[in-house]
Amino acid sequence: MTSRSEPPLVVQYLYVHAEREAFFYPTARSASSAAHVAVRYLECALTQAASLRLRELDCGLALVINVDDRTALGRSGARLIDRLEQLGVEIIPAEYRHRPGGAASGYATYMSSRYVLDAILAVCEGQPQERQVWLTDLDCVWARPADVFAAAPAPPAIGSVVIPYPPDWQVLDFEAPGATRRAIGEIALSMGGSEPVPRWIGGELLTGRPGPLRELVRACEQVDERLAARGEALATEEQALTMAGALGLVEFSDLTHVARRILTGPRHGAAEVERPTELGFWHLPSEKGLSLRRTAHEVLSGREGRLRRDLADPERLARRFNVAGTGLTRRLRDDGWLAGQKLQRSVLSALGLL
Repeated sequence: MTSRSEPPLVVQYLYVHAEREAFFYPTARSASSAAHVAVRYLECALTQAASLRLRELDCGLALVINVDDRTALGRSGARLIDRLEQLGVEIIPAEYRHRPGGAASGYATYMSSRYVLDAILAVCEGQPQERQVWLTDLDCVWARPADVFAAAPAPPAIGSVVIPYPPDWQVLDFEAPGATRRAIGEIALSMGGSEPVPRWIGGELLTGRPGPLRELVRACEQVDERLAARGEALATEEQALTMAGALGLVEFSDLTHVARRILTGPRHGAAEVERPTELGFWHLPSEKGLSLRRTAHEVLSGREGRLRRDLADPERLARRFNVAGTGLTRRLRDDGWLAGQKLQRSVLSALGLL
């Protein structure tokens, strides 16, 4: 769907919290300081960028971030930004203007999720209207990027991952309005919608042309404005996207045939994703502190040979990122690696080298 003269643009985005700002990300696997959390997510960003750039694909890469001075990220964070730039990732600054409002502003969990709306506006500015823009969460890997790029919907549709949650499943792990599909539907019905149980739109992958993406932002703003007039608010970007779809403000196209959220490890309790190696895009929230981080360390140190080989073989890639499941031997190896990383961080911290 992309013009030959305009290769697709893949955009990651990271909001770096102020030190006194309340936040909580259940799968971050990091210390609670803003700088440490930022480093953990930058490691994910580096791994995702490498999963595209090391294939030498014709695509643009960008990272939208709210920090101009990279030294504020510490030595580790600054080094990660430098390596991202070496991979051809353009760093684009943007403030966080689309924060949750009203009562939702007090929720610390996933409080930066709406930063994707600011990333859309920042990156679409000045882009050719025929360019396909892909906005992704940081903790993702491109397994078969050509298949994903080929699945881009025709405008004005917005491609996304539709999550098949049961109607009354509480998606958010904290008490908040609109935490289930049915709850979103009830609010939408009271606002003129027609879907009692709308599709839940995941926020890990959004794609469209610049014009429709800007209209998506405006639709979410309209949702917020209409809810604010009723004294209500939604906390996360997924809720706002789902509501925009339920009200018919945005046409979403389901990309789950090429992209899925995959929970890994022995204790996640979610349904297994069938034939994950046939998918082109993996969202791996459980792997932030493990395989995504380990791969980032390889890229930082210039040890990219094995990663290149894994990228050429979906089965090997699935083993690298625990998508193929984990046996006892693999879990023991992973636990040992994590223990070594914890010890190394303690030593470096004591020496003031972080």
